[in-house]
Amino acid sequence: MKNLHSKDNKEVSEALDRAEKNGTITWVEPLLEAFSSRDEDALKLRMRNLLSSVKLSAAEDVFLEFLQKENKEHVHADVLSFLWSSGFTASSSIDVVVRCSTSGDFRAAMEGLTIVEQCDVIENEQTLLDAIFSLRSALNEKEKSDCHSLYEPMLKKLEYIERNQ
Repeated sequence: MKNLHSKDNKEVSEALDRAEKNGTITWVEPLLEAFSSRDEDALKLRMRNLLSSVKLSAAEDVFLEFLQKENKEHVHADVLSFLWSSGFTASSSIDVVVRCSTSGDFRAAMEGLTIVEQCDVIENEQTLLDAIFSLRSALNEKEKSDCHSLYEPMLKKLEYIERNQ
């Protein structure tokens, strides 16, 4: 975790080597923080690749908590992508996924759709209803019309789950 925010790229690279070799759940949140504050470069690409291949079950909660942090909207699409790439369905927090999808850009909406499509059951009814409400609200926003084509199948999927649970 040490040196992920260093200005010395060699130190950052060495920290990433350690994370790749000995990474545990304690690395995920600092890696997300470093990723969110770094400009696009080869090291950010390495961070993206590491975060996209996390296979620690506890990482799902870390990703979801990160999505709820203030001032991290600029990486919502990336974190949604990490969730999906790592094989997490996020069904217990589908409302968070949908909120990030509908408050972000086209890419965030696309990443959110890929997660919603993987859901078969959402056990918490209030979470499901909150997600449906967020999507209905987003579909009424004219400035988000470029994303409506992605919101509609999300809404249909969640309404199907609501009717068939």
